[in-house]
This record gives sequence, structure tokens and C-alpha cells, in this order.
Amino acid sequence: MVSTDGYGLGRLERLGGVREVWPDEAVDFTPWLAENIDVLSDAIGLPLTVVAQEVAVGEFRLDIHAVDADGQAVVIENQLGPSDHSHLGQLLVYASGLEAATAVWITTRLREDHRSALTWLNERTDAGVRAFGVELSLARIGDSVPAPVLDVVVEPNEWARATKKTANAATSDLQQARMAFYDDVFGLVTTRYPAIQPPKTQPGNWISFASGPFGYYCLTFSRAGYRVEVFLDTQERRTTKALYDGLRARREEIEAAVGFALEWDRTDENRSSRIWASLPGFDLLQADEATRDEAVEWSAERAIGLHRHLDGTLREQAALLKRGVGLAE
Repeated sequence: MVSTDGYGLGRLERLGGVREVWPDEAVDFTPWLAENIDVLSDAIGLPLTVVAQEVAVGEFRLDIHAVDADGQAVVIENQLGPSDHSHLGQLLVYASGLEAATAVWITTRLREDHRSALTWLNERTDAGVRAFGVELSLARIGDSVPAPVLDVVVEPNEWARATKKTANAATSDLQQARMAFYDDVFGLVTTRYPAIQPPKTQPGNWISFASGPFGYYCLTFSRAGYRVEVFLDTQERRTTKALYDGLRARREEIEAAVGFALEWDRTDENRSSRIWASLPGFDLLQADEATRDEAVEWSAERAIGLHRHLDGTLREQAALLKRGVGLAE
């Protein structure tokens, strides 16, 4: 039973012994992280899609090769122990070998000299290259099951200040309106449905959240209008289309479950596919306060509905398809 204080709050307890959960880094932790890449995505604020595990780069093997929402390479080096010089060197080899835009080093403790090294990289390298240092631990509240915790201890210089910079910059009225709208939507979503965490990425005409091996969810403003969508992209055309086709075959069942109509676009000319709910006639700049509030409510309901009823299926099916299960020869 969980003991609580006078406000009904429990106490978060940090646990040791990550190897009690993941005895072997390559056999246990790396596959777990690849299957649950959204945990890392949420921590660093960057949508990630896994491309492959244990990738040969020179004489070494990269733990996870991923890509971000722009298709740029991301290298992820795992270390179930305190950081050391050997893994730092390997991280640099992987980043250069794959011409990565982002390098992520996960350890149980990032030593101060290695923090300094990653900080130095962020300060000296091109703005398009990012390095993250992440510390892994376990935590629980009362008698709850252990939960993974990823604490970002080093991040690119502009990352931590991005929100403040953007707010202070001479952004257009439309950009400011979109940012405020996104903030209101995710404020409502996370209050009602904590399974979705607010994204840390800087938004433009769209903002993604809760990414995984299937792609990601997003709120999108486009010439065609405003929508809340599931963007399907397993980084391989065949598996993406198989994932879409499996969902499309269950259209009536899915729409009944989420409680609203969806639009389906296989986009045969592209690798990706899309499923979305649209809000016809919504003009963010022209909307009065009541209309805007209704759009925030509408968006939160759609985001929660899609995630609640599709997320488990999306992640499970995408993982199976990537392993070749269910693919026609």
C-alpha cells in the first residue's frame, strides 16, 4: 500500500541496481530501449524512430541507430555503469561513421570529465550536431513496480534555452499563436491523460509527440486545414504500408473505438502513410476566444483518443513487422 502525505502525494524513491532489471546491456537493455524508444524521445525532446540495433561501424558495434523526424541519423550508445573513456571514443566513432546529427550517451553515471567533453562538443561543433548525456536509473512510489528514469544531464546549449529564445524572438503573430495553442492543448492533455508527455521540440506548423517504432503523433496546420494525426513511418516502405493496411482493414472498428471519424491516406507515392481527424474551417488567427477554446478541447480529445486506442497496437505491430513477422513474401 502506498503511504501518502496530507495532500495525498506519495514519495518518489530512487532505486539502485539497474542490472537487476537488465542483467546484460546488449541482450536485455538495448532491445528494451529499442522497443520503448519513446521513453528516450520524451526525455530529450526529440522524436526518434529505431532503424537497427547492433550496427557495425568500423571495428565496433553501435547499440542503436535511430533517425529523428527529419530523417537525420541519431546514434545511441548504452552503458550500464559509470561512463568511461572507451565508450566516449566509441560514441565519436559512431557519430562520424554515420554522419549523425545527434549523439546520445546513456550511462548510470556520467563522470564530470565526460560531461565536460560532451559540453565542449556542443559548444565547438556545428549547430546541426547535438550531443546528449543521459543518466539511467530506476524509481518507484511506495510499492509500485519499478519505472525507468532518464535524466538529461548534458544537452545542446540552445536546447535548454530554446523555449525562452523563441518566446523572446521577433516571431510572427502566426508562430506565436501556434505556440500558445500547442501549449494549451498539451496542458489539457497531460492533465487528463498523463501517458502523453508534452513535447520539448520547438514547433512550427506542426508538432510531434509520443513517437515510437511506428512513427509519431502530431498536431498539424497546413493549407488543407488543421488536423490531429498519426504519422506512420517505420523508416521502411514495405513495413509502413503493411502497418497502414492492417489498420485500414479495421477502419470501422477503430473509428468506433476512438469515437470519431478518421481520414485515411496511404500515400503510395511516399514511404509514409497518414491517419487523421480534421477540424474543417478552423483559422487560428481569425478564431474568437470561444472557437479557439473549442479547438483546444477538440484537439485534446482526438490526441487522447488516438493514443489510448491505437498506441499499443501501433507499437506492437510495428515491432513485429520490423522483425519480418506477418510480412507477405
